[in-house]
Amino acid sequence: MMNVYFYPHSFLRDRHLDTIRRWPRAAVVNPDVVESRRGQHFSRDTAVSGRIAATSWKQRVPLINVKRRPSDVPADAAVYVWGALMATGPFITELDNPYSLVGYNLRAMTLWRPVLKAILASRRCLEIRCMSAACRDTLVALFGADIGKKTKVFYPRMSERVHAVDTVAEDGPRFLFIGSQFDIKGGPALLKAFPKVRAALPSARMDIITHLPDRHAALADQPGVNVHASRYSRDELWEGFMKKSDVLVHPTYVDSFGMVVLEALAHGMSVIATDVYALREMVDDGTSGRLIEPPVSIWDGVLPAPLYYKLDRAVDEIDAVDTSTFESALADAMINIGQERERLLASRRASLDLFRRRFGREDRP
Repeated sequence: MMNVYFYPHSFLRDRHLDTIRRWPRAAVVNPDVVESRRGQHFSRDTAVSGRIAATSWKQRVPLINVKRRPSDVPADAAVYVWGALMATGPFITELDNPYSLVGYNLRAMTLWRPVLKAILASRRCLEIRCMSAACRDTLVALFGADIGKKTKVFYPRMSERVHAVDTVAEDGPRFLFIGSQFDIKGGPALLKAFPKVRAALPSARMDIITHLPDRHAALADQPGVNVHASRYSRDELWEGFMKKSDVLVHPTYVDSFGMVVLEALAHGMSVIATDVYALREMVDDGTSGRLIEPPVSIWDGVLPAPLYYKLDRAVDEIDAVDTSTFESALADAMINIGQERERLLASRRASLDLFRRRFGREDRP
């Protein structure tokens, strides 16, 4: 196996650190890149800013996300980089969606697509790793079948957290929402839907872990809802919340993958989510949970929708959308899954089975 140097991005999340830690140790040139590091999260200021993406000059100017090869990389090593390309030398790139290659600037993709295709097709690009089949489909749509053949789907590595699902919450059903960026993850629509759930299921409870914008405080102040500041590590979320919950509700408008959904599957939780990009790969609709059509999304299938062109004012755009039909669909899905103990138990077991079949592999880096 070729030696790999992991590019020292300033912002690394748990899934990035997992990739480094699980890579064969003898082949990692710079294992110290993960020492004393904890997966990073959005700050409260960023989460409530009203933007999906930062608006630095790199996002405004149509450029390629290309990195210089660090000077300490051995000549015989490949650089492993996330969401980017390397200017020189052999490299492996991992993508959640191909638009990261241009800093999510859609105009840049139009301008630079031939150059990007040439670099991806070159011998220097040893491997293109996609987090999902949706990402690979976008690559094919943008760059053609030859690039698609060079692309491999590598779902994020994760170990199952439970070995069996034998019961559901006695004081439930218990629903869980985790998303630091409350507005763009569909949080307001979920809060508006919950009174209907509570009317049908009086014992229903919902924990919300987020950076709650002040303007939604009154909406969150309702029976059965408990809001927790978004400050927990992944292990704390597992032990403190997922372990005690039945259903993850993930009504997002923006995700490319949705790591929290994969984490829920690893814990044997049923999932109610929007049918956005790769989420359908993690939910067997009607079996392990429900997929619901979102009222707005940055994606139209595997290609950008109009909202993707307005990342700097995403919350304002979302606020202008009528979500009443979506709220009703959310409530109905939560009631349907939660009203019968055996149905909820079967749904949770189906999630764990899906995780094992599709995501539980431990035989590759």
